[in-house]
Amino acid sequence: DWPFDDGAPPPNQIVDDWLNLLKTKFREEPRCCVAVHCVAGLGRAPVLVALALIECGMKYEDAVQYIRQKRRGAFNSKQLLYLEKYRPKMRLRFKDANGHCCVQ
Repeated sequence: DWPFDDGAPPPNQIVDDWLNLLKTKFREEPRCCVAVHCVAGLGRAPVLVALALIECGMKYEDAVQYIRQKRRGAFNSKQLLYLEKYRPKMRLRFKDANGHCCVQ
């Protein structure tokens, strides 16, 4: 559980913990599936998913559009501003056994 205020962007520690969890899980079990949820499924969970997509190299606009295709009404203006200003460190890009970059 990583609680944070509804309608707010996640604190830095939660972002770090989330991305570290994904990085570890994808290294241990490539192509695995990770589920994330919050109470309504419109803010907190979509923001974390968007951060993962952005860290994989997707533009924030594309991540938002992709998530909204699956979950109409996702994100509020504060969360959108947070995602727009978020600068990825490409923490979810990996090199495969052949040395090629792969996005999980």
